[in-house]
Amino acid sequence: MKIIASHKNTDFDALASLVAAKKLYPDADILLPAKIGPDVKNYLAIYRDQFPYINEQQLPPDGIDELILVDTYQPTRASNKFQDIQPASMTVYDHHPESFHLPHPGETAEVGATITILLELIQAREIALTDWERTLFALGLYTDTGSFTHEHTSNRDVRALLFLFNHGFSLDVVNRFSDPSFSEEQQALLLQLLQQGEVHDVNGVSIMIGTISAEAFIDRLNLIVEKWLDLAAADACIAISEMKNTIFVTARSRHPRVNVSKALAAVNGGGHPRAAAATIKDGEQVNIAANIQANLFSAVAPALVAKQMMSQPVKTVTPDTSIEAVRDEIRRYGHSGFPVQENGQLVGMISRRDVDKAVHHGLGHAPVKGHMNERVITCEANATSEDVQKKMITHDIGRLPVLANSKLIGIISRSDLLQLLHDEHDEKKQKQTRNMRNDMTRALSADHFDLLQTIGYIADQNGVQAYLIGGIVRDLLLERENEDIDIVIEGDGIAFAKTVADQLEGALYTHNDFKTATIILSNGQHIDVASARAEYYDAPAALPNVRFSNLREDLYRRDFTFNALAIRLNEADFGTLIDPFGGEQDLQDGVIRVLHNLSFIEDPTRILRAIRFELKFSYTFAADTQRFAELATSAISHLSAERIKAEFQRLFVEVSAAKTFKRLEDLNLLGAFIPFAVWSRNADQMISSLEHESLPENLYTFSRLLPLFAFDGALQHLTRFALTKAEKQLLNTFERLQSIDETAFNSLGTLHENVHEAEETNLVLFEKYTEVLNENMSLMIKRYRDRRRHMPALLSGEDLRKLPMAPGPHYKRYLLKAESLWLDDKLTSRDDALQWLNGSPDK
Repeated sequence: MKIIASHKNTDFDALASLVAAKKLYPDADILLPAKIGPDVKNYLAIYRDQFPYINEQQLPPDGIDELILVDTYQPTRASNKFQDIQPASMTVYDHHPESFHLPHPGETAEVGATITILLELIQAREIALTDWERTLFALGLYTDTGSFTHEHTSNRDVRALLFLFNHGFSLDVVNRFSDPSFSEEQQALLLQLLQQGEVHDVNGVSIMIGTISAEAFIDRLNLIVEKWLDLAAADACIAISEMKNTIFVTARSRHPRVNVSKALAAVNGGGHPRAAAATIKDGEQVNIAANIQANLFSAVAPALVAKQMMSQPVKTVTPDTSIEAVRDEIRRYGHSGFPVQENGQLVGMISRRDVDKAVHHGLGHAPVKGHMNERVITCEANATSEDVQKKMITHDIGRLPVLANSKLIGIISRSDLLQLLHDEHDEKKQKQTRNMRNDMTRALSADHFDLLQTIGYIADQNGVQAYLIGGIVRDLLLERENEDIDIVIEGDGIAFAKTVADQLEGALYTHNDFKTATIILSNGQHIDVASARAEYYDAPAALPNVRFSNLREDLYRRDFTFNALAIRLNEADFGTLIDPFGGEQDLQDGVIRVLHNLSFIEDPTRILRAIRFELKFSYTFAADTQRFAELATSAISHLSAERIKAEFQRLFVEVSAAKTFKRLEDLNLLGAFIPFAVWSRNADQMISSLEHESLPENLYTFSRLLPLFAFDGALQHLTRFALTKAEKQLLNTFERLQSIDETAFNSLGTLHENVHEAEETNLVLFEKYTEVLNENMSLMIKRYRDRRRHMPALLSGEDLRKLPMAPGPHYKRYLLKAESLWLDDKLTSRDDALQWLNGSPDK
């Protein structure tokens, strides 16, 4: 016998899940608990006959083949009889966190309602549903997610509701049963809680605990407590209700730091971080309240404080700084204002609005002190995030300086606060934080893994935060081999590198201009260390200026989201992935996405790096990213030929030059990177053919640019890229080869007389060029190249000096003529050459 069961005091999610499970297990029987919620009881008064069920008295005394639990993972929560009747197997469908790591088959997930999980399975199996079933499932969704406002609501719940909407259900029935009004008894309980609740301050948050009692059982405690939380000035509320010798504990939280499920663990309760409950038989309210109160500190996460939220170091100005200079700094750094310091003391704030007003009135030359706000709102380094938020809202300020011992140590902006509320410190994101320790253990050698742990240990000793960054983090996620160690330090990276080098007995090389250092260990391992830094650009395509900053700004200056990843190395959080911009998801989706809309304007070479990822890994541009690239032509024009060539050099190592140029042409950017370049089928064919030729490294990149100009005779436009002597010689020689008459191809000898000075690289290029225009000519050059490699030295200068004529330039003509005759098979040996020389010296 198979039984489908759920918890006592059945709510709509549990009832919907029972019915949904019956659709998936049609040969199973639904066990309806003796105790059901009052709203569900009212519903069943109308809909009880819509589905078959059994009660506890009908359970078989000799055992159950399979127990299918929904909306709970504990059999005894469904029926006390399951203490005696042991099922042979158990399947669990649940959304409560306690069930997530249990070994039972089924499915558990962090969604707003269990019905979501079951409804997804029903959709996958294309099982038909009736209108009343869809309505019941919607009722379960609405009630367990608080009409999709509860914190644990997920996008899966929304998709489940959309499926129901698309197929139809009765919203009127959902409204009628999901939002009934309070009775007089329920209103009386709510009033008791409002009057008798005691507030407890725990780690900066307020938790209200109230004890109430009633002679008879009064239902809907969960809704009463939710209304209490709405009306009370508290972050969480816990009601301890005594009714008919049973104590019901109901808790609700609206603060991300308060986990009421942990609070109720002291009385064997459970649930979600924001909603939990417990039922205690024969307990004392006073003792239960004391146990819960003693457990509150473990239920409240430590407060995030200002020094953890702030950005540092702080860019400041002095009272004597001119308004125009401040305006330039605002444009350069993108800040909305600056603190004003004098002799190490904070004396004011100057905002963008203040600066704009002063400039508008022609006061750009005036000093800041005449326009700054001297009444500065500040906070202490240990102020909680709640205090910070309250100050910024109360005083309507966008930047809050952080002080320690009256010294400015950091600043919190609106963006920092938004990040706290919606991104990095969001409760759901904290739960989803990935730890890469196991991935690192699998992918890295033992020596490299130990080295990273050692770096984290040294960072702890020195009181700094250390992070692994760069391509190695991306490749760990992609399960690709990479052991290049790049470390970022929030603080002085060079000082930290010196400490590491001393402890590991490595050689240290510093680069003070870029705030970076390289450590080379005795085994040859390189460790690159950098200070977390921000960059600003004085002009499009210019090289960046650098300043110290924090990790987030350091990652924000990078090219794409999947390269803006980091892994913590400090011992307490070793292996934790830092992903502030969604890089891991873009990596999984194969999407190339810039971090901000001026990314390609600031550094247009990022377009070429994007093309490398696109062509090498079959990634795709995000729509906005491609649009930003196509609009970057003016910035590209500011790039030097050196930077473009250097980027192409790196690019061509990994991807085809022909495909690169074709992609740039598709983006209408080929002419921006290589002015006057012409893309054609001929250029494509020649470059593609060159990919299989081994050419000198110093000419590799330049030789791939040449075909873009060769076929329209505009070689003079390529001179800006001919930066070395070898490249200039190649360009001049190729231009001369293009002008050779067709008669030069009559024989290998005549060809030699025309191209003998050309180096092999030029001949390869010329062969590929003529291959496009004239296959026979190309074959002639190929034959010539092959024969020339084996051409002997038939004559020497000593042979010529024996002739009755004075030395001079004509010696070369004789030597060249002998070589031409050999190529035409008219001379086959040195003896033939000497006979020819002595017999016909004037020919």
